[in-house]
Amino acid sequence: MSTEVAAGYACTAEPPHRFEIGERSRVPGGILVTLRRLDARYPPRQVFVTNREMKMGYEDVYKACFVCVDQGRKETAVALPKADIEAGLPPA
Repeated sequence: MSTEVAAGYACTAEPPHRFEIGERSRVPGGILVTLRRLDARYPPRQVFVTNREMKMGYEDVYKACFVCVDQGRKETAVALPKADIEAGLPPA
């Protein structure tokens, strides 16, 4: 099952790259989330959020900013709220 949601998130770079969560689906071992860049044209990228990350005691899951990594810059993080990752998905 996949769901469409638009909410803005940014990495910690200066200036930050801005993203939205697109489709997401439960897969064995976690959730596959598609991130789309909002501030410039860029191909969407899928990131894998493990079940273990979802069970940790934090409100957010941190994933590397793929734009920074692609540009060879120091890796920065994008904070994705767990509630937004799971929104609309059936229970595990």
